[in-house]
Amino acid sequence: MKAVSLLAWCSSGIHPYLSRINNPPKVCDAPGASASVIKFATEALFENFRIADEMLAGRDYFFDHFTAPDAHFFWCCRRATQLEVSISDFSNVAAHFQRMQERPSVKKLLAYEKEVNEGFAKTA
Repeated sequence: MKAVSLLAWCSSGIHPYLSRINNPPKVCDAPGASASVIKFATEALFENFRIADEMLAGRDYFFDHFTAPDAHFFWCCRRATQLEVSISDFSNVAAHFQRMQERPSVKKLLAYEKEVNEGFAKTA
């Protein structure tokens, strides 16, 4: 049950803030509002990263082994870094993110993603 809860948290507690950072006008299209939307979304995102940092203290993964919540949380962290949101203030989150990048399955996925993106670039 805890795994389902963590997956839901990533989906509904973290992902929406990443969406707001990525595209503020979808939340508020008032002139000049984007900076404020990004500021508040980043603060909320950091609150979630603080919670995750505590949950990951002294552990490699959310449970005693790799599970789906680790994969989903990795995506959240990766998206944050793609949006130039630093996770460096959250040492356990950053360590989890680094650990995940070393997993063979993640390396394979990222290589495939790079290949697909390069293919799109050639057709554009």
